[in-house]
This record gives sequence, C-alpha cells and structure tokens, in this order.
Amino acid sequence: MPELRRGISGLNHYFAGVYRSASAGITPASLTWTEEQARALITDSGTLKRGLELAGPAKWSNLGQTATAAWGECKGSGSKPYQTSIDLTEPAFKCSCPSRVFPCKHGAGLLLLLVRQPQLFGGTVAPSWLEEWLEKRQQTQEKKPVKAAPKAPALQEAPLDSLAAPDAETATDDTAGAKASQALQKRLTRMTQGAAELEEWLLDLVRAGTAVAKSQPRSYWETPAARLVDNQLPGLASVVRELPAICHSGPDWPDQLLTRLGELYVLVRAFQRLDHQTPEAREEILQQIGVNLKKEDLLARQPTVTDEWQVVGLHTEEEDRLTVRRAWLWGRHTGRYALVLEYAFGSQRFATALVPNAVYAGELVFYPGLLELRAVPVALTVLNPAPPDLDPPGQSPAQLLDAYAAALARHPWLRQWPATLHDVLPTYLPTDDAWVLHHATEPVALPLRLAPEAGWQLLAASGGQPMRVFGEWNGRTLHLLTYFESAQ
Repeated sequence: MPELRRGISGLNHYFAGVYRSASAGITPASLTWTEEQARALITDSGTLKRGLELAGPAKWSNLGQTATAAWGECKGSGSKPYQTSIDLTEPAFKCSCPSRVFPCKHGAGLLLLLVRQPQLFGGTVAPSWLEEWLEKRQQTQEKKPVKAAPKAPALQEAPLDSLAAPDAETATDDTAGAKASQALQKRLTRMTQGAAELEEWLLDLVRAGTAVAKSQPRSYWETPAARLVDNQLPGLASVVRELPAICHSGPDWPDQLLTRLGELYVLVRAFQRLDHQTPEAREEILQQIGVNLKKEDLLARQPTVTDEWQVVGLHTEEEDRLTVRRAWLWGRHTGRYALVLEYAFGSQRFATALVPNAVYAGELVFYPGLLELRAVPVALTVLNPAPPDLDPPGQSPAQLLDAYAAALARHPWLRQWPATLHDVLPTYLPTDDAWVLHHATEPVALPLRLAPEAGWQLLAASGGQPMRVFGEWNGRTLHLLTYFESAQ
C-alpha cells in the first residue's frame, strides 16, 4: 500500500473506503477515524515508519481517553517513560521527548494505536500533565487577537494609471505613506517592463515554431524566468519554468505547449490592461502573476463562510524540501467547493490539520477572484463522529464538461476544477494501456490520471458496479483523489 500511494501521488484515502460513523454504540467521545486518515496526519515518512513500530500495546502504559483527548506513557531509553498526548479536537500532539517533529514517533504511535485498538484506552481521568497542556492551549486560543484592521489601499485595488507618485505636500504630511506609495509605483514600473519583455519573448518563440522550442537548452527557458523574478513577477516565472517539461510530456506535447503559451500570453495582455478589467478580474490577474494577498488583509476584506466542511480530496507532493498540499473541501449546506492550499518546509507540519473525508465545522475565507475557489481556514473543529448524509452531489461526465467549459470561459487560467461524478465505472483500455471512466448512460469516457495498478484496485473496489468518485479535472484527464462506497 505505501508503494501504491506513492505511485498515485498521495491519494491519501484512495483505497480506505468512505468514513462512516453511524454504527451502534459510537458516541461523540469515540474516535472513529480510519487508519488511513490517521496516517494522513503523519506527513513525515520516517516518523510514520517509526510510529508504526510503536503502534502496539507492549511499549505503552497508563492509556486513556476523554471526549477531547487521548494519552499514554511510552517506554523509551531513559528511566522515565515519555508522556504523550493528543488533543483530538484539532488534532494536536504533545510529547515529553526531545524531538522537534510534530507529531513525533511517540505521538504517531499513540494515534495509530488508538485507531487500531481503542479498547486499550480505558482510563477516563486525565493526568495532571495533560490537563496543564490543554489549559495552556485553551489560554493561547483565547489570547489570539481578532484582527479587524481597516481596509487599506493595496496593489490589488488600484489601477496602474492611478498610482502616480505622491506630491511634495503629501510627502511632508505623511512620509511613511509617501515612501510606501513610491515603492509601489517602482514595483509597478518593473512589473510593466517585465511583462513587455515576456510578450516579446513569447511572440519570438511562436514565430520560430514548436519544433525549435523543443530543441532549446535549459538556459533558453531559465533566462526569461530569472528576468521575471527580478521584475517581481514570480507567477509568470513559474509558468515559464513549466514549459520545457511540457515539450517532453508525450505525443500531444505541441498542443499542450501552444495551449500553455496562449494562456500565458492572455495573462500578460490582461495585466498590461489591468486598469480596464473588472474588480474580480483584476484580483485574479494580480494573484496569477504573483502578487500575493496577505492573510491578514484577506481576513479584513473578505466575508467568512460558515458551514460543515467535508474533506473530499487531498493531494500532497514534494518540491525539493517543500511539501505542497491541495485539500478540497465541500460545504454541506452551502454546496461550495473550497481549495485550501498549504505549504510545509522540511519536516514541518501543515498549518491546518485535515483528515481525509473528515467533517469540520467552522469558517473559511475565500480569496477574491473570478471563481473564488481558493480559501483559508479561520476556525475549524472536527466533528467526530461526522453527521450523516455526507458526500457532495455527483455529476455525469457530460455535466462535468459543461460546467468546466463555463468555468474556463470565466477563468482562462484555471488549472484544476473539482468534480464529483456518479454512476461511473473504471474501464481499462488495453490498446492505450490507460484507464477511463465510463458512465452508465452516456457515451463520454473521461481519461484517468493514475498508475495502472491503482486502476485495478479501483475496479476491484467498485465490484464491477457504477460508483461515485471525486477528482480534479484539468480539461484533459481526471486526477482521481477519492472514491465513495456507493453510487447513491
């Protein structure tokens, strides 16, 4: 199973089944996560391996749990056992060992033991060291300030032509504001210059032809990318750095390359006419080119959306020592999809602890833009057990293609579109050595992006019957992230 999960790039609960908590005798005090959900919280592979070695009762004593916490003492190399605890409401981990990794191997082992053998956790009175930690966490949460900063002018809100340098009187009255405005104007000048250089480079590339592009050395692509970074356009630089890989991506690489070049050219031209765009388009364009909206500004500007959010898909990938996680949430009452994009460096954990297919009550704030898919969590609390009647409503393949076409017409730089499909059956095409999804009543077949062995596992899980799945559609293939137990 670990090899299979790596093969399909972190489909964290792909073969774990749907999380259900309606069994008789399960109370809100019980932990009902699956082992795959627990493993998703342990992002470091080394910690997971060592935690699995500790996920047996032989090493543990004084095990117990309440509605909000679990604890135990793990025998180590020293004379005193390590005091290990889990705050189940987030979840969060605490251990008396010297490790700076969260969770450490003891926290990972305790969590896995709790999932596998909850009957061992017979204690119900929390020890003093656990109560002290939980009290400190509660005090920290209460002390967190509620940021309600006044809305301040930002790059995202101002047309290019309106950002002239301040006059002398303004500079005298408000020196700090004048310096900020001058710095902003300087950045806009560099960005405008960088966009013009990229436009010229794109036109030269297309004139020369795709065959010439494929034969170019790495420096051909890296030089304009570095110039874009210098001109404070990191979003455009990232796209340029993706282009050489497309040239070697398969037999249809010319179509893919021209598509990406067209998207890039439209983005450059849209930025050059930023002052003629709608407010939503202006927000989107600036985010695409790499002007990041700070979280505190986002919380001050955008309304919160409260719902019960189900984690319907998780995808994690590594870039050097940086781990990127895309988490797709679905609002049970609003019917909205939300993309929570987070990064972790090295062995650090993600800012938000999200468990596959778990449900969280709380608030999200969506980034402004053309579709408003990306969001940041404000306050999320896991519902354990989860409410009944879960899973987002499904579409047929034809309905997905129509919805994607409408979204793409509104947002031409759309990369992933959330899709829940019903009544589909995975089918293997021997001639193409590929997997597709067939619908029960439609001739449309959607190509799947997954490893061949994962396709056979998915077919076995379906039992030969139509099923319900969730994934990311990019216009060419469906990157499958989740399947559900029944087609409903």
